[in-house]
Amino acid sequence: MEIEEKLRVLKSLDTKSLIEKLHQYEAELQKEMTDEADFKNSNHGYLGSGDCQEVKRILAELATQAPETNEAGKKMTAADKEAWLLRQRKENKELSDTIAKQRQVAFLVDDHQIKVEMAKKRLEGARAVLALKTAQINFLA
Repeated sequence: MEIEEKLRVLKSLDTKSLIEKLHQYEAELQKEMTDEADFKNSNHGYLGSGDCQEVKRILAELATQAPETNEAGKKMTAADKEAWLLRQRKENKELSDTIAKQRQVAFLVDDHQIKVEMAKKRLEGARAVLALKTAQINFLA
């Protein structure tokens, strides 16, 4: 293969634009990871499996406000208090709003994780193409 032919093939590989895309994908991945970390930091009270810290805090406050007697006028048992607290999840606006926010935050955390994974996949794909082009260049050398 002649030098001119090799140069033409090397120029056609267009590695410069691939390197630029690689840098772009790295920046996108860093941005997505930073956005995810910022979101988690600003919503840390709503994260966690089961009840989040905010829900637990409200439930603890409500537990101290539980009535001493039930509808029949009898002293409430532990099971009665648990049933009362369970009803509060729907009846207490602050608690139901907090539970809804926890669900929303969980959804948005998942969304951020998907964006991070997609950015990683784009970066891995660009690296794989770069490795292939490097192998082609080495072959031509």
